Amino acid sequence: MSKSASSSDPQGTLGFAGGVVKQSRLVWRLLHDGRVPGWVKLIPFAGLIYLLSPIDLVPDLMLPGLGQLDDLAVILLSLKLFVDLCPPGIVKEYLDELAGTQNWSTVSDDRTTGAYLDVPYRVVEPDKDTIEGNSS
Repeated sequence: MSKSASSSDPQGTLGFAGGVVKQSRLVWRLLHDGRVPGWVKLIPFAGLIYLLSPIDLVPDLMLPGLGQLDDLAVILLSLKLFVDLCPPGIVKEYLDELAGTQNWSTVSDDRTTGAYLDVPYRVVEPDKDTIEGNSS
């Protein structure tokens, strides 16, 4: 018989807790980033309003335990939806920063901020006469 992993595995618990802390820091940074649209920032607050409102999908008193689970599910879904709707370049930037593997080429890339112009150009060289000051 093989040994199954115990539910009190400290390594697994630390990994889960570390993931929750990392995601919380990501959400916090995205909420304070000016490049994230305002309507996207309303999503976590809508989840918080649901948590605080007296109206529930599953009443807490009717089904003890399940009532709190639907509140938790709504909060987690609202945070996931918020991160999913944020611009991917900004999310990747913060994830790299939180992981400690910050890639400077993506941080300073202006394409994530919308200040990137892709236009054709040509180099115009001045006439030789103009450079020497011989104008006719």
